[in-house]
Amino acid sequence: MRFSKKLLAFTLLCTCAAQIFAQELPRRAFFGVRMETLTEEGARILKLPAAKGVLLNNIVPGSTAEAAGLQRGDVWFTLNDREINSPAEGVEALKQLREGQSFTYTYLRQGTLHSEKAVAKAYPREQYPDFDIEYGSVKVNDDRMRSICTRPRKSGKLPAVLFIQGVGCYSLDTPLDTSSVEVQLLNNLTRNGFVTFRVDKPGQGDSQGGPCSSVDFEEEADVYRQALLQLRKMEGVDPDRIFIIGHSMGGVFAPIIAQDAPVRGIIAYGTIGSNFMEYFVNSRRTIAQAYGMSPAETDNYVKLHCECLLPYIADGLPMEQIAALKPQCANIVGSMGRDNPFWQQLYGVNLPALWSDYSGQVLAIWGKSDYVSTRSEHQWIADVVNRAHPGKGSFVELDQCDHGMHIATSFQQAAQGQTTGFNPLVLQTIREWLIRHANV
Repeated sequence: MRFSKKLLAFTLLCTCAAQIFAQELPRRAFFGVRMETLTEEGARILKLPAAKGVLLNNIVPGSTAEAAGLQRGDVWFTLNDREINSPAEGVEALKQLREGQSFTYTYLRQGTLHSEKAVAKAYPREQYPDFDIEYGSVKVNDDRMRSICTRPRKSGKLPAVLFIQGVGCYSLDTPLDTSSVEVQLLNNLTRNGFVTFRVDKPGQGDSQGGPCSSVDFEEEADVYRQALLQLRKMEGVDPDRIFIIGHSMGGVFAPIIAQDAPVRGIIAYGTIGSNFMEYFVNSRRTIAQAYGMSPAETDNYVKLHCECLLPYIADGLPMEQIAALKPQCANIVGSMGRDNPFWQQLYGVNLPALWSDYSGQVLAIWGKSDYVSTRSEHQWIADVVNRAHPGKGSFVELDQCDHGMHIATSFQQAAQGQTTGFNPLVLQTIREWLIRHANV
């Protein structure tokens, strides 16, 4: 009988351990190569029968590629029998590779073709000497999304911030570039006593699901909803002092998910405050201004964009059908970055109603060099909040700030990419507002 109990206990222990292991989200591979397209001239010099493969022009120290013996100047042909004929194809192939996974690859070096096998090394993780960082995951339906939590080394229940990024398909897990605006912002808040939480979109970084471009608006909202619910239950987090920082499209998601899990306050930076088409018209005018268009050119620019986009998001017409009637629309609709359902669902969102229903504190921030969003949208958010909940809404405009929170002196400078790092005014404004409302 004693043996049976021990056996049962051992079995339960193994089962629990297996469940915990199964819940772990594998880290993506750190391959560590820089690729360039192999031209016909390059193929001729290398005496190749055709311009196939990609030329490796850099190998990152400590990477899988270095461990696998690849060198600068090699021509990489395949990964797991998948042909690689452009840097884009190489990136897509590498997205499927996870830490500890064995893979095969072929490459050419000095006229000799090599076929090898190696094991993928894990992507590095952020590490800091003055606070803790935890890599976890958020379960959304059958998939897991990579989450990163930063914690001050303090005891007790601490205030917390959920950061929601913009509409683009990119990862917030950037250990090789901790100078990114998002990382700088969240790390500084951690050093000022806040737990911070971020989560990657489906198909980005380590996250499962995707591809990101095919994820619709409601599906993405659920990722942030589940992240917020998980943050509220975390040890060491005060559920009554949770805030959301929504950047760009993140500012649209913020009041939506706050319906399901109350938060003390929301900061929306460079976002949308009205119906999407109204925002779209206003932002096309500021974009035209940024690129120096005349009033007449601006009017034609706005009109064309509306004629292309309205049937796409309001009527759900496919891009091919719209482009057949107006060929200029192919580039406009094709550059939206997300598939039709995302924009259709966003078009149906009543943002003023959401902000009216939200009873917490709200800070709408707009940078004076942000030509992607508009001042009026942010003023409108504060006005809507104050009409429903007097004194709860605030609007701040910041000098020399672009859409990405960088330093830029004007629309034109921002449009030309002439920015110089994270604007300290953004950090100061957000930090002081959070500290005041969190009673830190």
